[in-house]
Amino acid sequence: MLTRIHVTSFRWIDLLTLTLWQHTYIQWANGSGKTHVLDAIHLLSGSRPLYGNSSLSVGTLFEGFFEHDWLERSYRLYHDDKREFFSLQGTKTTRPKYMTALPWRTVYISPFDMNLLYFAPLMRRDTMDLTLARTYEQFARVKKDYELVMRERNALLKKIREWEASRDMLDFWDKKFSELAETYLLYRTKYISYIEVSLSEHPAFFSKYPIIFSYTSSVDAYRIESGLVGDSDSVVILSYLRERRERDILSGHTHIGPHRDDWGFSILQYQDTQNSTPESSIPAETYLSRWEMKMLLLGYKMIEASFIEKILDIPVILLIDDIFAELDERNSEVFLNSLRTHQIILTSQKPLPNHEKHHDFICINLEDS
Repeated sequence: MLTRIHVTSFRWIDLLTLTLWQHTYIQWANGSGKTHVLDAIHLLSGSRPLYGNSSLSVGTLFEGFFEHDWLERSYRLYHDDKREFFSLQGTKTTRPKYMTALPWRTVYISPFDMNLLYFAPLMRRDTMDLTLARTYEQFARVKKDYELVMRERNALLKKIREWEASRDMLDFWDKKFSELAETYLLYRTKYISYIEVSLSEHPAFFSKYPIIFSYTSSVDAYRIESGLVGDSDSVVILSYLRERRERDILSGHTHIGPHRDDWGFSILQYQDTQNSTPESSIPAETYLSRWEMKMLLLGYKMIEASFIEKILDIPVILLIDDIFAELDERNSEVFLNSLRTHQIILTSQKPLPNHEKHHDFICINLEDS
C-alpha cells in the first residue's frame, strides 16, 4: 500500500506531505490542488495523464513510500533543469530499472474519461496504448519504432511525389513498416481479447444492454476486401502498401496500420426477443443516456485496472478525480462498491454517498494541510 506521498514544486503546490490509507478521500473546493495530488502519484507511477500538461518544472520532486510485508520503501522522481531522475531507497537508477522495481501501478479515472467515446479516435488509441505501455515493458519501444518508420516512409512518399526519389526505395520501408505494425497489433490484440472476455465479469456496468466491445481495424477491413482472410497482418499490410502505393504517394501518408484504427462499444440490436442472432449493432454513444455512458466507461476503467493487475501481478491503485458530479447517488454507490479490493485515492467537492460501507474512507481536507 502507498502510505505517504511527498510533493515539492509541482504546479502551485510548493510543499505537501499526505498520509494515505487503503481508502483515502480528499475533499475540498475547486482550485485546492486535489487533482495535482493525483497527477503527482500517477507520474510517480511511471505514467502520464492522458489529458493536460504533464511536463515538470525545475525542482519538482515526488516521493512515495510503499509498504509491503511490513517494510516501507521509498520511490522518488525528481526533475532538474535538464531531465527526470528516478531513485529507489535514495539510490539513483534508470527509468527501466525503476519501473521494474516499482511494486504498484495506477489507473486514473477523471471526468474527461466520461466523455472518451465522444472524442477523436486519436484519444481512444492513446488511451489503449498508455495502458499497454504501463503493462508491457517492450511496448513503448515497439510503438516508437513503428512511428519512426512511418515518418520515414511518409517523408519518402513526399519526395517521390516531388520527383526527388525513386518508387523502388519504398520496398525496404514497406517491409519494415508491415513487420512493426504486426508486432504493434499483437499487443493491442492481447488487450482487446481481455476486454471482450471481461465484459461479463462486470455486470454492474455492462449487464443492462447487450453490449460488445468493437475494434475497427484498417488491416481487417482490407483483409476482408482483398480475400486475404488466412494471412498474417504483416502479409495483409504489405499487400495493401503495394496495391495502394500510388494513393499513398499522392497524399504523402500511410493509410493502413494501428495508427488508423479506432475502438468503442456497441449495442446489439435484435428483431425480437426470440431471435438469438443480432440483426445489427449501433454505437453506444448514440443509444445510451449520459449517465449510462458514464457507467459504461467506468466499467472500462475497471477492466483496465484488472488487466494491468493480472499481467504484472502487482496491485493497482485507483486515482479517482471528482467524478461524483457526473453520477447520481445510486450509481456512485454502485461504483464505489465495485472498488473495494483496490487501494483508492479519490477526490470530490461533496461528501461520499451516505452508506455504511463507505465509513472506512479516511477523509483529508486540503484546507487543513
